[in-house]
Amino acid sequence: MSYAIICSSKTGNTEKLAQRAREALGEKDECPVVDADLVLVGSWTDKGGMDPALADALPQLAGKKVFLFGTCGFGGSQAYYDRVLDRFAAALPDGARVVGRFMCQGQMPPAVRERYVKMSNQDPARFEPMIENFDRALGHPDAADLDAFEAALRASM
Repeated sequence: MSYAIICSSKTGNTEKLAQRAREALGEKDECPVVDADLVLVGSWTDKGGMDPALADALPQLAGKKVFLFGTCGFGGSQAYYDRVLDRFAAALPDGARVVGRFMCQGQMPPAVRERYVKMSNQDPARFEPMIENFDRALGHPDAADLDAFEAALRASM
């Protein structure tokens, strides 16, 4: 099966998933979107949705089978991941058919933690949980995340 990957990865987390897809599906079967049987669309989470930089690439997905994937700094809840993926799906053109999806936590840049620490001095109740989440996100996506992503991808085929 031929496939294409459209991916936006601000910190490299989502690109790790895209690379795992290439390994699982075979790099020789990657092709341009127009020729692909399946298009994998991956994005980091920007304000709860897909990176707006992908907007120009999305119209070519009309009539295509699409597998959505991504990473987000906040995690720990499949319900949260599902809401983010629902927003990703809503950005697709009419006629695009979502055949699978996957989201996991991704680590954030150290500057984010530094900002949370400074802000926690003024509002500890709000920012201490954000610091804890930041620390939990370190190292993600990890091997278990990558394995779960591959399993979800294979299940969609």
